[in-house]
Amino acid sequence: MAAAPPGRTLVPALFLGIPALGALVDEAIAPGLGLLFAGSAVLGTASATALASRAGWWWVLPACPIVVLAVTAAAELLGDGAKYRGGNSLLAGAIRWAVNGFPVMLAALAVAALVVLVRILRDRRTARHAA
Repeated sequence: MAAAPPGRTLVPALFLGIPALGALVDEAIAPGLGLLFAGSAVLGTASATALASRAGWWWVLPACPIVVLAVTAAAELLGDGAKYRGGNSLLAGAIRWAVNGFPVMLAALAVAALVVLVRILRDRRTARHAA
């Protein structure tokens, strides 16, 4: 069996690992997620998009908001789980995570779309010069 291309394992690692690491450090500095997490989510999404194949873009781009929300929820629950005991507290927290995470999701998605656009333009330019 042939070995998987390096990007096949590196892309998910960057996509999930960088935001998780940013959330971990952000929670260690102070309760709640801030700019460090936001920057790491954007960086992780951009680097994963830059390394993904064209077919990989179809899962990186739509999964970006899901990753941001999942990492946010995990960080908040692990960082201050007692705060979210009970259904109402958890529901209120989940709504707050989605609302507060929306700008991060949007920024990461915008940067990913920009990376896709740059790669497409670069590929077209390379193809034009090669012809």
